[in-house]
Amino acid sequence: MAVIGKIRSYSGLLIAIVGFGLAAFVLGDLFQYGPQRGIRHGMEIGKVSNTPISFPEFDERFNQHLESWKQQTGESSPDSRQLFRIRQRVWDELISEILLEKELEKIGIDVTADELFDLVAGSDPHPFIVQSFTDPQTGQFEPQDVRNFIQNIDMMDPSTRNQWLMLEQYIKNERKEEKYHNLIKKSLFVPGILAELDYKNKNTFADFRFIAKRYNTISDEDVKLSSADIQNAYNKNKHLFRQEHTRDLDYVVVPVLPTEEDRHEIKTAILQLKEELPTAGDVERFINAVSDERFDSRYYSRGNLPDRIDSLMFNSPAGTIYGPYEQDNAFIVAMLSDIQFRPDSMRASHILISYAGSMADQQQQITRHRQQAEQKADSLLNVVKENPDKFPQLASQLSDDPSAPFNQGDLEWFQDGDMVPEFNEAVAGGNVGDIINVETQYGYHIIHITDHSPAEKKVQVAKIKRNIQPSSQTYRKVFAEVSEFAALVRKKNDLESATKEKGYSFRQATHVGKMDNSLPGVEKAREIIRWAYDENTNEGSTSQIFDLEDKFVLAKVKKIRQEGIPPLDDIEDQIKEIAIKDKKFELIANKLNEAIIENKSLDKTAEKLDLEMHSADNINFLTTNLPDFGREPEVIGKATKLEKNLISNPIKGNNAVFVIEVISRTETIVPDDLTDAKRQLQNNLINRVTRETIEALKKNADIKDNRTMFY
Repeated sequence: MAVIGKIRSYSGLLIAIVGFGLAAFVLGDLFQYGPQRGIRHGMEIGKVSNTPISFPEFDERFNQHLESWKQQTGESSPDSRQLFRIRQRVWDELISEILLEKELEKIGIDVTADELFDLVAGSDPHPFIVQSFTDPQTGQFEPQDVRNFIQNIDMMDPSTRNQWLMLEQYIKNERKEEKYHNLIKKSLFVPGILAELDYKNKNTFADFRFIAKRYNTISDEDVKLSSADIQNAYNKNKHLFRQEHTRDLDYVVVPVLPTEEDRHEIKTAILQLKEELPTAGDVERFINAVSDERFDSRYYSRGNLPDRIDSLMFNSPAGTIYGPYEQDNAFIVAMLSDIQFRPDSMRASHILISYAGSMADQQQQITRHRQQAEQKADSLLNVVKENPDKFPQLASQLSDDPSAPFNQGDLEWFQDGDMVPEFNEAVAGGNVGDIINVETQYGYHIIHITDHSPAEKKVQVAKIKRNIQPSSQTYRKVFAEVSEFAALVRKKNDLESATKEKGYSFRQATHVGKMDNSLPGVEKAREIIRWAYDENTNEGSTSQIFDLEDKFVLAKVKKIRQEGIPPLDDIEDQIKEIAIKDKKFELIANKLNEAIIENKSLDKTAEKLDLEMHSADNINFLTTNLPDFGREPEVIGKATKLEKNLISNPIKGNNAVFVIEVISRTETIVPDDLTDAKRQLQNNLINRVTRETIEALKKNADIKDNRTMFY
């Protein structure tokens, strides 16, 4: 929980919890995901084999991630794209947890109480423990602090105990995962013959020359294909076209743009507000009442305001008004509301005493009421004023800030404006050494101001902002036009021709996935995609009009692709390309073979067919590109094995048909000791285990995804 607005990221335990809350691979309480998981809720958002994922379970995890995102970013309202990413992350985590849990249960992997204690308080503790109990002043890890903390955990507030249990569970689950991956890693073995082959491939080099006739020297129109040729090409290559379940959409986007009349009305309105601003009295309340953006209470240093007003505000008296000017699609009137000399950065410690109904109560079950909190804060203020040296100890024991047991209430350095206004102004306006009591939306704070940077001139600028957007009349007018267009589409049963008739822009999106979140030109397209995948939406269906705030969209499902290998009709053009290439290879290879048989040499063959002689030097099995021709693995593979001074058969390459002759080869002597070669190969395999294990489990699992029913 962000205890004070935009207080910078907590140090210690909370950092760990927030961090791995967003990034963890296999977290959560693994033992709670048994076969009955989710059944009691009856609303399945997905299923992994026989293990359902209930919607309430998914939503609870999503809210945890969302809260972590808010804490890490300092933002309160993620946009639709960020929400989509968080939901996708939650889905991936839950799938991974269930799959790995099944493997752990099957194998019998667990972590004993003694193991866990050793990971927390042993001689080599987990990095999160080291991070959480490192003294910020000295940079030294204090093992005794860990033991003291564990001994006193029952006396701490529920929030701190819960966070500690979360951390222990994370460490336990991470250790389980580590054991599982280690089992796989230990099972990997590189036989001597594989190490020998790999050594030869890396250390055997060849110089060769070659001739090549490109496929594009024969026109596609000159190649005659039979239906049997196309079918054979399909049978041989259809596996290359395996596809996911996707859909192609045709759609029309009609933007709703402000008219000149709309702009004139907005500018007239803000000019009227400009006239009222000097006599508004309470400027903050006035701005919050009339502006599209709330009052900004921060004080800015020179150079941190927009270029257009920076110099003016730093060289004018308080009360100066400028504008309206246009910026970021808005009209703005700016007034220099205050000038102060104040620090740009500050340092303070605090003890938070929160109460029921405060922002701090959203995640901590605070039972004390406001008056009790106020009385407790006043008492603490007197204690720490009499003995400031007790501040760190009292913060660790009594503060409702979850990070306090680990940072003793020290918030370290923060920028002017980073805190909620009451806290920020109290620290900026006080003197170093002051101990004060301030109330914010999170509760009462006993604040010890520990340092200030030198004071500098800073300004506070009050801005009235009016976004330049279409009026309701403009929206109604555009919607009426789009409604007429939708009627025309249904009459013609042809979106593309109706679009041309109306002069709109016609768009297409291919291979749109079930859980995609956007379309070209439409960032917030989730509702459109949900419609496209609805069980009642068929190929050829036309949608209702989607109102996406600043645009209207009408869509049509052009094509539905089912998962698996597509039928020949769906990929006939691509298969024809392959069949044509096969025919060209046959034609070119026959001519090359005839010329080689007749001339007995590569030089004479090249001369007869008017082909250029090419060369490639120092080529080994790992070489990827052939000079002048790009990626040609078949040619390179043949060159590394062909005997010296022999002319190869025609080789079917990506871009041409090749005939090669090896001029020289640098053979290598395989050493008796291949330990290093084996170790390198084994390490390459080991490095893939963590990443590829879950992917392999996913590939073999029966995963049912019902998310489109909910999002």
